[in-house]
Amino acid sequence: MVEAPAHDADRAFHILTLGCSKNRVDSDGMDHLLRSRGMTASACPEEARVVIVNTCGFLGAARDESVAAISELLDRRRDDQVVIAAGCMPALGNYRHDIPSGVDHVLTTREWHRIGDVVGGLLGEPPQPEVAGCEGMLTTFSRTQAGPSAYVKVADGCDHACAFCTIPSIKGRQVSKRPLHVLQEIVDLVGQGTKEVVLVAQDTIRYGADLGIKHGLPSLLEQIVDGVPDLPWLRMLYIYPSPLTLRMVDVMAEHDALLPYLDMPIQHADATVLRNMNRPSDITMTRRLIDHARAKMPDVVMRTTLIVGYPGETDEQFQTLLDFVREQEFDHVGVFTYSSEPGTKAVTLDLPTVPSQIAEERRNAIMEAQQAISLRKNQALVGQTVQVLIEAVGELEAEDEAGGSEPIAVGRARRHAPEVDGLVFVPGELPVGALIDLEIAEAGPYDLWAHPPGVRAARPAPLRGRRRRVPAARSRGATRPERRGQGARVPMAR
Repeated sequence: MVEAPAHDADRAFHILTLGCSKNRVDSDGMDHLLRSRGMTASACPEEARVVIVNTCGFLGAARDESVAAISELLDRRRDDQVVIAAGCMPALGNYRHDIPSGVDHVLTTREWHRIGDVVGGLLGEPPQPEVAGCEGMLTTFSRTQAGPSAYVKVADGCDHACAFCTIPSIKGRQVSKRPLHVLQEIVDLVGQGTKEVVLVAQDTIRYGADLGIKHGLPSLLEQIVDGVPDLPWLRMLYIYPSPLTLRMVDVMAEHDALLPYLDMPIQHADATVLRNMNRPSDITMTRRLIDHARAKMPDVVMRTTLIVGYPGETDEQFQTLLDFVREQEFDHVGVFTYSSEPGTKAVTLDLPTVPSQIAEERRNAIMEAQQAISLRKNQALVGQTVQVLIEAVGELEAEDEAGGSEPIAVGRARRHAPEVDGLVFVPGELPVGALIDLEIAEAGPYDLWAHPPGVRAARPAPLRGRRRRVPAARSRGATRPERRGQGARVPMAR
């Protein structure tokens, strides 16, 4: 057993978050609820009395990662340490038993708002009244520490029945947070200095449908723009392809704070494969949505995610998808090979299985085509001035014998969503949280290099022949291949 730290850690907690941005919001909520009970956050699990693993259960690889993280913590735990498994994995009945024995409590993703009472009970503390504003898993809360960018979850759950997806069994049907509570969170974040808010849900475009709100997401966007005029950037992720998108795009085109960024996961472009996925199969409608966005917002940045190797996918159907990618020239594309998940409809389909090697070859073929498209689009930005949100300052380490290091600022342009898209690197130190106009000097398939306008660097010399090192707090999974859906990244050395 690890010895207890020298200082008093009886009221300290540590949360390890695995999985998607929605999980991170839940972790922020647990952080808020524990702090409201007088507990303090610890950056290290070794120094915490309570350690919480907010698990991911979406895919087998994610469940394996969750199990490994819990097992490692249990192996190193102190005698007085409490370990809690929370999140998506406990919500999956088929895999709840895979959670390592020895955890002190299991809390599903629909129960995270109970974390205060659970921890209090494990520590022998008396019950406390429910936190004001608590509405189950959509608890409204204030972040103790707001960064330059923050996610705000506007709904949880999903009303769709995609054949490959476990989310409905984890989250249940969609439940939307009331507009006033969304505004309350955003006002609080902006008051703490946040410059970008990213709205997330399993199906963001259907926000408010369960509340009986017509055009719920467009209405919410207009309320945010009117109610929080000091918010510079507002971004939406996970826009299910639907005619509802048309009205949303119209609203986006009217307000500069609504970033011209459309994240619409289409999953495939062959109608038969899409029907087997139980996804929208009208490719004409998909094209209409894309064309409408590009007509309304000529500078729109398009992102999509795709699945290859789905049961029954033929060479011809894959070619249809590859041709669609080349035709549409998306700015960002994530490609995933199909993962057979027990409990989903896809595993019951009487269709031939695509060998994993062929699925991997298909993914690589799309990513190779997309890299050429992304590189061309990024290189067209060279010489242009773009607005960049600075998120961290790191170091450039020389790879030659001379050694040494130089500071480098790291941020994102309006065209980059957190964690899944590229980054902008700027030699020197810039204030974290600042929105700065920078001139693009060099471009790769994913990342950009910039400098202040009028300050020319020779092909940004500090970046040549060096490795970058940025704080881990910034990346939060940004370089994980499975998050970008692109396999191997471009080498770190430039």
